[in-house]
Amino acid sequence: MTARITFAALLAMTTACSATAADAPADAAAAPYTFTGHIDLVSRYYLRGATTTYGNALPTLGNKVADAPESDRPAVQGGLDFVHESGFYAGYFASTINYSYKQLGRSYDDRNIVSGFQNDKSVENDFYAGYNGKAGDLGYTAGLTGYYYINGKHANAFETKLGLAYGDFAVSAQTLLNDVVWGNKGDTYVTLNYTHALPYKITFLGSLGGYVYKKEGKFLGTTDTLTNTSCGAGSAFNISGCYAGNTPISSGFRHLILGFTQPILDTPLTWGVQAIIAGKTRFGIKQDNKVVASISYGF
Repeated sequence: MTARITFAALLAMTTACSATAADAPADAAAAPYTFTGHIDLVSRYYLRGATTTYGNALPTLGNKVADAPESDRPAVQGGLDFVHESGFYAGYFASTINYSYKQLGRSYDDRNIVSGFQNDKSVENDFYAGYNGKAGDLGYTAGLTGYYYINGKHANAFETKLGLAYGDFAVSAQTLLNDVVWGNKGDTYVTLNYTHALPYKITFLGSLGGYVYKKEGKFLGTTDTLTNTSCGAGSAFNISGCYAGNTPISSGFRHLILGFTQPILDTPLTWGVQAIIAGKTRFGIKQDNKVVASISYGF
């Protein structure tokens, strides 16, 4: 699955798990791989518990200045997943975003840019691959994700993933490999997930997420790396300048996600709802709790 904890990822997993051998002809030979996909409409796109801001103070203009969430209106998402019986997997996830990572990245290089963040809105593209294996009842995974933004600047990145799974539980750690406008090299996102099948084909997901942060990076920290000047006490550097507010923290709770999905009768459609109990940003700013609804078409 995609390295980002998104509602679309849960929906894709639910759709794939709902298929059974009875769906195929009795004399059909089992293929050595599975190939699944999904197209989704989500009411909002909240990334890793960032529901309100990515900055060091409460925002005043939100998406108008390229602040969280990734989309404050319905977003179209989708993805493809390939899994081979050898353990190799690969996939792709995409989502619309309600602001421009191109203009946001440009604002680092040109401090005169203070508007236009709604022009050339970005599309997120995640390409991931890796290997899943088992040692007795213990599962393990190792993989790499590449993030590419259509209409982006200083935003493309790579991230490693290591994880373990036992029964309905899975823990993973994802570490960013380069500085970008949305994170620092070395940032590690840690999740503990619980997935369980309930009656009436309902799937429950609980996801507890936290971060270990690299405090100083090219685009986020306490030094304006373009001018090589310190922000001083009571302020922090956030992409385009030093702003009054909180300074970086080394680690923190990001979210508790509680979600349900269920196929709609005997159709390829799945509906779902997700509650986000939000934590804090890398600057210690408390996020707002939110509820997300979604409908997905799986194939």
